[in-house]
Amino acid sequence: MNGDSRGWRMALVPDTLINPPHRLRAALPDMLGVLEASGYGVLQLPPPGEHRLLLAVIADQVAEYAHHGYAVVAIGVRGEPGNGLHWRRLAPLLRHRGVALPPRHIVRPDVDAALEGQRLAALLAGYDLPVEEQHRWRV
Repeated sequence: MNGDSRGWRMALVPDTLINPPHRLRAALPDMLGVLEASGYGVLQLPPPGEHRLLLAVIADQVAEYAHHGYAVVAIGVRGEPGNGLHWRRLAPLLRHRGVALPPRHIVRPDVDAALEGQRLAALLAGYDLPVEEQHRWRV
Protein backbone atom coordinates (compact mmCIF):
# COMPACT_ATOMS: atom_id res chain seq x y z
CA MET A 1 0.00 0.00 0.00
CA ASN A 2 2.98 2.35 0.11
CA GLY A 3 2.40 3.44 -3.49
CA ASP A 4 -1.20 4.51 -2.92
CA SER A 5 -1.84 7.57 -5.10
CA ARG A 6 -4.55 8.72 -2.70
CA GLY A 7 -1.84 9.74 -0.25
CA TRP A 8 -3.38 7.71 2.60
CA ARG A 9 -6.46 9.93 2.62
CA MET A 10 -10.13 9.22 1.96
CA ALA A 11 -13.16 11.50 1.83
CA LEU A 12 -16.77 10.54 2.47
CA VAL A 13 -18.70 12.62 -0.04
CA PRO A 14 -22.44 12.81 -0.67
CA ASP A 15 -23.87 11.97 -4.04
CA THR A 16 -24.95 15.61 -4.46
CA LEU A 17 -21.32 16.77 -4.54
CA ILE A 18 -20.25 14.08 -7.01
CA ASN A 19 -23.32 14.33 -9.25
CA PRO A 20 -24.68 17.82 -8.54
CA PRO A 21 -28.17 18.60 -9.73
CA HIS A 22 -28.29 21.18 -12.51
CA ARG A 23 -29.46 23.91 -10.09
CA LEU A 24 -26.27 23.52 -7.99
CA ARG A 25 -23.58 22.88 -10.62
CA ALA A 26 -22.36 26.47 -10.85
CA ALA A 27 -22.66 27.00 -7.08
CA LEU A 28 -20.38 24.12 -6.04
CA PRO A 29 -16.63 23.68 -6.40
CA ASP A 30 -15.26 20.94 -8.65
CA MET A 31 -15.29 18.39 -5.84
CA LEU A 32 -13.48 15.60 -7.65
CA GLY A 33 -10.84 18.05 -8.87
CA VAL A 34 -10.21 19.42 -5.37
CA LEU A 35 -10.03 15.93 -3.87
CA GLU A 36 -7.70 14.62 -6.57
CA ALA A 37 -5.39 17.65 -6.31
CA SER A 38 -5.32 17.14 -2.52
CA GLY A 39 -4.45 13.44 -2.80
CA TYR A 40 -7.78 12.10 -1.53
CA GLY A 41 -9.73 9.08 -2.65
CA VAL A 42 -13.54 9.14 -2.56
CA LEU A 43 -16.17 7.03 -0.86
CA GLN A 44 -19.43 8.23 -2.39
CA LEU A 45 -22.45 8.26 -0.09
CA PRO A 46 -25.88 7.46 -1.52
CA PRO A 47 -28.54 10.09 -2.20
CA PRO A 48 -31.09 10.80 0.54
CA GLY A 49 -33.32 7.89 1.43
CA GLU A 50 -33.31 4.61 3.30
CA HIS A 51 -29.99 2.86 2.73
CA ARG A 52 -29.32 0.76 5.84
CA LEU A 53 -27.37 -2.04 4.19
CA LEU A 54 -25.37 0.28 1.97
CA LEU A 55 -24.47 2.52 4.92
CA ALA A 56 -23.35 -0.55 6.88
CA VAL A 57 -21.06 -1.52 4.00
CA ILE A 58 -19.72 2.03 3.80
CA ALA A 59 -19.08 1.97 7.58
CA ASP A 60 -17.14 -1.28 7.08
CA GLN A 61 -15.06 0.36 4.35
CA VAL A 62 -14.36 3.43 6.50
CA ALA A 63 -13.35 1.15 9.38
CA GLU A 64 -10.91 -0.71 7.13
CA TYR A 65 -9.36 2.52 5.91
CA ALA A 66 -9.19 3.99 9.41
CA HIS A 67 -7.73 0.80 10.90
CA HIS A 68 -5.02 0.75 8.24
CA GLY A 69 -3.74 4.28 8.73
CA TYR A 70 -5.82 6.35 6.35
CA ALA A 71 -6.94 9.83 7.31
CA VAL A 72 -10.69 10.00 6.68
CA VAL A 73 -12.78 13.18 6.37
CA ALA A 74 -16.48 13.71 5.70
CA ILE A 75 -17.53 16.50 3.34
CA GLY A 76 -21.18 17.50 3.35
CA VAL A 77 -23.20 20.16 1.56
CA ARG A 78 -25.43 22.71 3.25
CA GLY A 79 -29.06 22.55 2.19
CA GLU A 80 -29.23 18.78 1.73
CA PRO A 81 -30.97 16.58 4.32
CA GLY A 82 -28.34 15.85 6.98
CA ASN A 83 -25.83 17.72 4.79
CA GLY A 84 -25.90 14.62 2.57
CA LEU A 85 -23.83 12.64 5.09
CA HIS A 86 -26.48 10.31 6.58
CA TRP A 87 -24.81 11.16 9.91
CA ARG A 88 -27.70 9.98 12.14
CA ARG A 89 -27.27 6.46 10.75
CA LEU A 90 -23.58 6.46 9.83
CA ALA A 91 -22.13 7.83 13.09
CA PRO A 92 -23.47 4.98 15.28
CA LEU A 93 -22.30 2.42 12.70
CA LEU A 94 -18.78 3.88 12.81
CA ARG A 95 -18.73 3.99 16.62
CA HIS A 96 -19.88 0.36 16.74
CA ARG A 97 -16.85 -0.53 14.58
CA GLY A 98 -14.49 1.34 16.90
CA VAL A 99 -13.85 4.16 14.46
CA ALA A 100 -13.45 7.76 15.61
CA LEU A 101 -15.87 10.00 13.77
CA PRO A 102 -14.06 11.79 10.97
CA PRO A 103 -13.93 15.57 10.95
CA ARG A 104 -16.73 17.10 8.93
CA HIS A 105 -16.55 19.97 6.51
CA ILE A 106 -19.72 21.47 5.06
CA VAL A 107 -19.59 23.07 1.61
CA ARG A 108 -21.82 26.10 1.26
CA PRO A 109 -23.46 26.57 -2.15
CA ASP A 110 -24.43 30.14 -1.16
CA VAL A 111 -20.74 31.21 -1.19
CA ASP A 112 -18.53 31.70 -4.25
CA ALA A 113 -17.65 28.22 -5.59
CA ALA A 114 -13.98 29.09 -6.18
CA LEU A 115 -13.66 30.40 -2.62
CA GLU A 116 -15.34 27.28 -1.24
CA GLY A 117 -12.95 25.12 -3.29
CA GLN A 118 -9.96 27.00 -1.84
CA ARG A 119 -11.33 26.70 1.70
CA LEU A 120 -11.84 22.96 1.25
CA ALA A 121 -8.40 22.48 -0.32
CA ALA A 122 -6.79 24.28 2.64
CA LEU A 123 -8.60 22.03 5.11
CA LEU A 124 -7.65 18.89 3.20
CA ALA A 125 -4.01 19.94 2.87
CA GLY A 126 -3.76 20.49 6.61
CA TYR A 127 -5.47 17.31 7.76
CA ASP A 128 -3.73 14.02 8.44
CA LEU A 129 -3.31 11.48 11.20
CA PRO A 130 -1.02 12.31 14.11
CA VAL A 131 2.62 11.56 13.24
CA GLU A 132 2.81 8.56 15.61
CA GLU A 133 -0.17 6.98 13.83
CA GLN A 134 1.39 7.68 10.44
CA HIS A 135 4.60 5.90 11.51
CA ARG A 136 2.56 2.97 12.83
CA TRP A 137 0.86 2.29 9.51
CA ARG A 138 2.80 3.94 6.71
CA VAL A 139 6.17 2.29 6.91
